[in-house]
Amino acid sequence: MQMITIIAIIIIKSPRGERTNLSRLTQSSELPDPAKIWQLRAKLKTAVREFFGRDSFTEVETPVLVPCPGTEAHLDYFATQWMDHQGKAQNLWLRSSPELHMKQVLAQGMERIFQFAVSFRNHGELSPWHHPEFLMLEWYHGGISFSDFIAQSRDLIFFCISRLREEFPDLIQGSMPATLQQMTVGEAFLEFAGIHLEDQDEELAARAKSAGMLSLSGHEDFETAFFKILLERIEPAISRLGLFVLTHYPPSQAALSQVKNGLAHRFEFYWNGVELCNGFEELLNPEENRQRIGEALKIRHAEGRAIFSEDEDFYAALSSGIPQCCGNALGLDRLLARILGFDSIAPVLPLRQTWPWKNYAEGSCLLSV
Repeated sequence: MQMITIIAIIIIKSPRGERTNLSRLTQSSELPDPAKIWQLRAKLKTAVREFFGRDSFTEVETPVLVPCPGTEAHLDYFATQWMDHQGKAQNLWLRSSPELHMKQVLAQGMERIFQFAVSFRNHGELSPWHHPEFLMLEWYHGGISFSDFIAQSRDLIFFCISRLREEFPDLIQGSMPATLQQMTVGEAFLEFAGIHLEDQDEELAARAKSAGMLSLSGHEDFETAFFKILLERIEPAISRLGLFVLTHYPPSQAALSQVKNGLAHRFEFYWNGVELCNGFEELLNPEENRQRIGEALKIRHAEGRAIFSEDEDFYAALSSGIPQCCGNALGLDRLLARILGFDSIAPVLPLRQTWPWKNYAEGSCLLSV
């Protein structure tokens, strides 16, 4: 399971159309004092542990320094080196996700695992809802169905909201989502964009432009058109619907999820339009994993991005046999910010509003609140 990042150049506005910058956000007298933020973050972790403890999950820890930082085509990663006692350098990376190692844990006989994973992404990644260093909750559940796993993800979010409201009623006073609304990606494209979605449709960009979408020239490839429509029509529409989940993606957008009956078993939760998590019914066939990761590496090479070694231990773990499972990667910073009613993760990131990030407060880094 991995968090999927959509790279787009856009100006982000609040529902009120206001803009602000990092300096205003971090200096606001209305924000909780840092001690409260530390307490909130600790209580959120406690709630997660309580939730998974009821279902006999085991908390695990996996390496942060890794030979393969992720499997995505369009992300950039932090590179480093380990020097051995002879001074020979070994290339390593800061992980963007614990996915590859957590699946190796599954191969060791663990069927229910979770982890609080500090993760990293490079080259920008500084916006209202992004930071180069962030806290991810990732978990895997063996033997659970795709639909039941979506329900479990929903229940976790509601449980965390409930626990934090009990502990901090003075800070969490706004209305919280009471239900989860759900659509397939195909249903959402039809409902909010008026487009019948067909995977790899070469005419998708032209049809979207004819439908009045301003972000498309009409000549984009399918993937580019898909994400532009998502950003221009789908995400703004679901931002008005509280807690919302998109399910069943086109096969070309499967990443490392299984494709069944012509649709990828992948889902994404949004809270007022902000992506919280990305879940899969996991692809466990080693050859299919190798093929999809290889395709991503080809794209990286074509785009001039850093190339790294594939994780052969990951492929070996898949070959040894992992039971059917689902996995989810949830941004804990985003969840906490949403619970507190913030329109940015900046207020919930203690000690990460100083150098070097404060140098980007003005100009190019506009944050919406």
